[in-house]
Amino acid sequence: MSRVVLVATDLDGTLLDGATYDFAPARPAFEALRRAGIPLVLCSSKTRAEMAPLAAAIGADGPLVVENGGAVVDPRGSVLVLGIERARLLAELPGVAREAGVRVRSFAETSAGEVAALTGLTEEQAERARRREYDEPFLVEDPPGGDAEVDARLKSAARRRGLEVTRGGRFHHLAGPTDKGRALRAILRAAPADGDVVGLGDAPNDLPLLLAATRPIVMPRLDGTLDPALVARLPDAERACGPGPAGWAAAVLVALSGGSLARVNG
Repeated sequence: MSRVVLVATDLDGTLLDGATYDFAPARPAFEALRRAGIPLVLCSSKTRAEMAPLAAAIGADGPLVVENGGAVVDPRGSVLVLGIERARLLAELPGVAREAGVRVRSFAETSAGEVAALTGLTEEQAERARRREYDEPFLVEDPPGGDAEVDARLKSAARRRGLEVTRGGRFHHLAGPTDKGRALRAILRAAPADGDVVGLGDAPNDLPLLLAATRPIVMPRLDGTLDPALVARLPDAERACGPGPAGWAAAVLVALSGGSLARVNG
């Protein structure tokens, strides 16, 4: 395999522990990336208000892909908007839900206290999470049928409006016709990478990111299983040996050493 030149990663359930949001076990990999001069690009459904302090705490010096690819924030502060403003998303969500035959509740309808209770965030962190600009998370409160059927109906209803619905670890998300993969490709067009681009993620909304990477690594969920949607689309991708920041660090260090991991279909 060629030399790693960039690492792009999801956050919740991948670089961050899915229950505690801790990233401390990943510090050895952060240090290795810094020593090698390899940018770390954080890609998340989180807002700019959430990701900027997190990037500073981690020491990540690459661009930030915020709100599932709604925008790319350059380290110098410039913003490349790829998505659709929240006001339109909020206007369209009731129609999407009605057409899909489900009852939903958006972030805009919740308080910081409710978001904190749902996610395990502090109320201060939850308030930053509610500062949406290009992506609206929502809960499906009354889904008839199985999850896959509900997801398909939501996607179809959104696409008829020029929008997209993705599913993350806790919430569905309504957004414009962009995603983490389109945002990563925009970063690579601005600064072409002559080597391997490692992508890491654990949920369906990470699939575009993993497809845009030259070396996708699928992260296990807390119970050790892989998301079926990722397995179906990425059977030949590598898989990390464990979930959360410890598994993330081990996978990144293997990639940096020139080694390889077990395959998803292995």
